[in-house]
Formats: sequence, C-alpha cells, structure tokens
Amino acid sequence: MTRILYDLALGDEELRPSAYCWTVKFALLHKGLPFELKTVPFADKSKYPDPDYGKVPVLVDNGEMIKDSPVITQWLDRKYPQNPLLATKAERAAAEFLAAWLSASFYPAISPYLTPRILKLARAEDQEYFRKSREARFGRTIEEFAATPGVAERVEAALGVLAAPLSGSRYLGGAAPNLCDYVAMGPFMWQRAVTTTDFYKAPEAVIAWRERMLDLFDGYARSAKSAEAA
Repeated sequence: MTRILYDLALGDEELRPSAYCWTVKFALLHKGLPFELKTVPFADKSKYPDPDYGKVPVLVDNGEMIKDSPVITQWLDRKYPQNPLLATKAERAAAEFLAAWLSASFYPAISPYLTPRILKLARAEDQEYFRKSREARFGRTIEEFAATPGVAERVEAALGVLAAPLSGSRYLGGAAPNLCDYVAMGPFMWQRAVTTTDFYKAPEAVIAWRERMLDLFDGYARSAKSAEAA
C-alpha cells in the first residue's frame, strides 16, 4: 500500500512550515501508519495532486485522495479505527473548539512575526506569489503587517489560555496525547521552521508540554529542521 502526504516546503526543502500538514503527520504517527512525504512549493500548483484545489495537506492513501486536515483526521479514524485520535463525541467537540480558538487567537497573534520570515525563506520563484496572496489576505503589505504592535504580548495572552488545561494534565488529551494536542502543536511547528527560539515568554506548563510533544514518536518533531540550522 502506498500512502503519500503532500507537504509544503520552503527554499530549503527540509524546512516544512505547514501547521496543518504537521497535524496530519502527528495523526499518522499516532496511528502507527507508515507514510511517505512529497513536497510541493507555494506557487507551482501543477505539482499538487489536485492543482485546482492547490492546497495542502493532501493525503493519497492507496489511490484515494483526502484533502484538508480536519477531513483527513476524521477519515483516518473511520478508515483505521485502531489508536483513535478522538475516542468520544466530547473529545471531538473539544478538538473542534480548540481549532476554532487557535484560528481566532494564536494564529493571528503569531502571524506578524512569522510571515515576513517565511517570505524570506521561500523559494525565489515563490516569493511573489506568497507576497501577493498574503497581502490580499491581510489587506496591507507584509512589512506593515510585520509592524503590528504588541505581537509578543498577544502571543503571551493566547498561551496563557492554552496553559490552563495543561497545568493539571500532561497533554490536552489527558494522560496521553490525542488530536487536540496535534492540532495545538501545529502552529508551534510553523514557528519551529523559522526558529527554535521563542520571541515571547511562554508559560512553564506550555513549555513542558511542547517538549513532551517534540519527544513523541522517537523525537520525530524535534528532528525537524529549523532555518536556524539551514
């Protein structure tokens, strides 16, 4: 059986910034499913498994194509029920709430710091596409976006919320990680593609959890390359 996950790469193909691809990687590792990675660039959609869709993650499992990280993780639990990512309806509701909160809070907080750095690390032929697509999304230039005031403070406020459930549990899933942890770790892996050094002060509970996440699956995430070592 061939199982391929299409993953986004920067100018150095070992730099993999997509938070949503990282969620799927964790999910596949959680289930013990072997997979291959195939990298795609930002701009050349002809290299994508579905050029009209033109986004990642996309999982191709024995010829079946599944798109979008929430769809992929739900499909994995249906197709491969062993080692469930979410065991109950309550856990699924928690994961959906967490994903919505991240999109509304943590991602917007950290984006002004990471976006200009990702631009510089992207392939030269991808930079114009990246700039135009992000400036259309933000409604201003990347340089103006990067100058957003109070970035570190906004990140710290968001992480204070994340620290609350981690103060009494090793993982967001409780004693062991589940999809909630993999969804929450995604933006930290986005940051890790750029730097392993925090530009903000993270709560101790979050730092300890992140270290545990990096060590999962024989240190799979910890071994991911950062631009600091590029």
